[in-house]
Amino acid sequence: MVGRNSASLQRAGLLALVAVASCAAAGASAQDVETFYKTHTLTLGSPNSPGGGYDIYLRVLARHIARYIPGNPSVIVQNVPAAGGMALANQIYNTVPKDGSYFGMVRGTAIQEEVYKSPQVQFRGRDFAWIGNMNSDHDACIVSAGSGVRGIDDLYRREVIAGASGAGAQSYSFPVVYRQLLGMKFKVIAGYPGTPERLLALERGEITGACGISLSLFRSQFSRLAADGKVRLIAQGAVRKDERYPDVPNILDQAKSPDIRQALEFLYLPLALGRSLAAPPGTPSDRLVILRSAAQAAMKDADFLAEAAKLDIDIDPMSADETQATVERLFATPPAAVARIEAALAQ
Repeated sequence: MVGRNSASLQRAGLLALVAVASCAAAGASAQDVETFYKTHTLTLGSPNSPGGGYDIYLRVLARHIARYIPGNPSVIVQNVPAAGGMALANQIYNTVPKDGSYFGMVRGTAIQEEVYKSPQVQFRGRDFAWIGNMNSDHDACIVSAGSGVRGIDDLYRREVIAGASGAGAQSYSFPVVYRQLLGMKFKVIAGYPGTPERLLALERGEITGACGISLSLFRSQFSRLAADGKVRLIAQGAVRKDERYPDVPNILDQAKSPDIRQALEFLYLPLALGRSLAAPPGTPSDRLVILRSAAQAAMKDADFLAEAAKLDIDIDPMSADETQATVERLFATPPAAVARIEAALAQ
């Protein structure tokens, strides 16, 4: 009995030591995270120039995220506008510090390029340490009052001259795909550098419509023309309809077959990844947990939301798991659907 009791006491003592050691390790880990962020600056990478849409989102986040991170780090924004977001995606994956001091906005179109097997891609989209998504977006197709287009059915009967910046831009690819896969009568004119130029072209009557404009951009930059009756939102396009526009049809529902619907979903999935945030693979798990929870908390912060409302930017947070699932859905697109989009854009 004495021996058995002695053995039991030894086991109990060992378990107690393990418990104490575990608590000490957890405390040390928490302390390490706080110490790290006290002594390191957190850098957020933006895929466009200062003042651009992605940059505006990141700068709002930068002003609020630190108070949800132990150590309250300084936060700066680094602009990497080259190659339509591809340069930043490659940089996050390959060259930035993998210690939890850097994450950035990875554009959905950059991830889509991996599916296209673009030689510019130097990353694996599935392997980013996804932090979440600030907002999913929707395509908006608008027409001028003089276009004669009153409803989506008119897009099959009347030619719409759509302004675009150039091949590869959504302002070009979206109306081209609608023409090639759905039979809508879009004539695409490239050469308009950005949205302001297309807006002026609409007012002058040079063009009669445009697609590849996000609904958030429509609200912020075309609301005056819409209120004056000079332009009309004729359709939206996305994997999930924006319910704030219940009377505006989703072009996805115009698909005449399951194959065409799959192709259109592939076209729209980068919009669902509209403002996605990612850290490099290999970011320490404890710091990644902190960054994920801090980003989600900041996007629910009352001051953050008030600033976003003042800037007229939409916030619709998506968790890291939901973001990862959307990326996986992009890669699960049947090759035939991808080829259909590629063929349409080659016309």
